[in-house]
Formats: sequence, C-alpha cells, structure tokens
Amino acid sequence: MKRLVLLAALCILAAAAYVGSPFVTAWSIREAVRNGNSDYLASAIEWGGVRRTLKPAIAQIALNLPDPEPATAANQSLWTRFKAYWGQGMVDGLVDKYVTPEGLPQLFTLRQTYRSYVASDDDSSNKLTLGERIQRAWARVRRAEFTSLTSFEIDMEDKYDPTRLYLGKLELFPAGWKLTELRVKFLTTAKNAIDKFTDIN
Repeated sequence: MKRLVLLAALCILAAAAYVGSPFVTAWSIREAVRNGNSDYLASAIEWGGVRRTLKPAIAQIALNLPDPEPATAANQSLWTRFKAYWGQGMVDGLVDKYVTPEGLPQLFTLRQTYRSYVASDDDSSNKLTLGERIQRAWARVRRAEFTSLTSFEIDMEDKYDPTRLYLGKLELFPAGWKLTELRVKFLTTAKNAIDKFTDIN
C-alpha cells in the first residue's frame, strides 16, 4: 500500500513538473532578457525560428504597414506596396543583427531607457518582490495551453500597450523546453476602429 501511495505521489509530482516546466522556461527567458544573460538565451531560444516569425510584425511596426491578415495586394496603395517590398529587406537585416542572444537584452535596455527618460515612465517593477512580479506578468497572459505533448503556446499582452499581443510557442527538446516561434498580434480597439472609419470617410 505504501508503495502505491509513493508511486502515486511521484506520478503527481512528475505531472506537476511537466505542466509547470514551460512556464518556468518562459519566465526564465524573460528574466534572462532583463538581466542580460546571453548564455541562457542562446540555449533556451531557437533563434532561426524566432527571427523568421518576428520579421513580419517588425516590418509592420517599422514601416507603418496595415494588418497583413485582412489586407491584400489588390486593395493596398502603391506606396504601401513599395514600402513593403523595399523596406522588408532592411527590416530583415536589422532583425538578423539584433534578435540574438546578445542583442535582445540590449534592445530591452534601450526600451527601458527610453521609457524612463523620454516617456518619463519610472519602471516600478524593479521595486517589487518576485511574487508580485510573477503575479503582474500572469495577469497579462491571455492564453496558455499545451497544443500537444511537446508543444506549448502562450499569448501575453504588452506591458505598456494592451492592444499588442506577443504569441510565443515553446517546444520540448531532449535538453528541455525552447522558444521556437514569436509573433506579434495587433488588436483593433473600438477607438482604432472609429479612427479608421473616420479616415476612410
């Protein structure tokens, strides 16, 4: 009987560790970016896949392009198509250069510096306890689910812009979970919809 109880307890612990492990990896990647731990980022991220899936969204932001899902080449202006064609190569080069184990922490630091000095935004998260920081991060999670035994997806709001979502995909490898894809989705708010309607009319 004791053996059965011990076996059941071990199974429960193993299941809990399995379910919690992708969350731990996602949090560890976040902390590594904040702290500049490039060695961990190099092993926890599949950089080719992340760069490939990030490029369309970065181009959309940098070139002020419309949402690629509803937009088609037929209804885009000539200038928009020109920007998309010529600007994508430049954006791809920047992503290849800076979305790296060493470059990602630098981009995070630049963003924090901008918000602190230009936007006059004091990041209070540095003053919070670990538990409070985890709670705040969890509050921004929109979706988190296993799509298979070796695949996990998590969608999280941007800290400063709730209409921007980061869609991450982690996959289980022999060495552990790795981030293999990262996309950005832009939500259309009621105000944005009104603004677009006003622009059209």
